[in-house]
Amino acid sequence: NILRPINIKRDFDVLEIGGGCGAVTRYLGETGARVVSVEGAFNRAKCIKKRCDDLENVKVICSNIEAIKFENKFDVVTLIGVFEYTPNYSDRINPFDSALTEYKHLLKPGGALIIAIENKMGLKYFAGYNEDHYLDPYVGIEDRYVEKNVRTFGRQEIINLLKRNDYKDINFLYPFP
Repeated sequence: NILRPINIKRDFDVLEIGGGCGAVTRYLGETGARVVSVEGAFNRAKCIKKRCDDLENVKVICSNIEAIKFENKFDVVTLIGVFEYTPNYSDRINPFDSALTEYKHLLKPGGALIIAIENKMGLKYFAGYNEDHYLDPYVGIEDRYVEKNVRTFGRQEIINLLKRNDYKDINFLYPFP
């Protein structure tokens, strides 16, 4: 459901960064788009391959995204439940900024970067629920993140990151029950 409003077309080239076990990959493949799913964990990449075995338009690469040099550009690049983990697989000094700069270069003119991430300013965190990645309450609200580690962002932080990395047209879609 997270990608249905995006209207991915059959002639699109899509790069999925961090395909996990392939649930989103399968959906992308069923749109008819040409999909490249990059997953760093071997067992997860195998799972994606198995899940999408009957889709000739889906290619699975098991690698760190930073180790791949793409020759082509993409209409859509997705980071679904992945962007917050960027420092875990990056050796760069400013991993979030570096990644966004790199992803911008992977987009065709008019292409879209899709980021789906928890909102650290979400109601559940104010209600005292543990931060999803640290299993401790108020980590995000109090900005107690460990340097060069997983980090959940708020809306304004995402906007600032995107603007700082020269993304112009920034839109938000929100899931509602």
